[in-house]
Amino acid sequence: MFVEIHPRDANNNGIKDGDDVWVEGAEAAKVKVKAMITRRVGSGVAFMPFHFAGHMQGKDLRDKYPEGADPYILGEAANTAMTYGYDSVTQMQESKCSLCRITKA
Repeated sequence: MFVEIHPRDANNNGIKDGDDVWVEGAEAAKVKVKAMITRRVGSGVAFMPFHFAGHMQGKDLRDKYPEGADPYILGEAANTAMTYGYDSVTQMQESKCSLCRITKA
């Protein structure tokens, strides 16, 4: 799992491509992922894929899968760190767009 970070933001926070980082949501939940430094996101914006599992707040949960059933790739779920609010117009959960803080792990 990874978080895409603009080069300016990474530089300002001492983060290099491939570093382990914590992404902390507005309600203090956090996930540990790899930093991907890229211009695909704007300064002040970060992006994480949504559909990873198998780690929880930095802990590897591979031993929880039945023998032979664990996935090849494990990672943190973005929704773990995002807020529980929702948009009152569309009724869409807010976990896909939220404030966060990214720091080196």
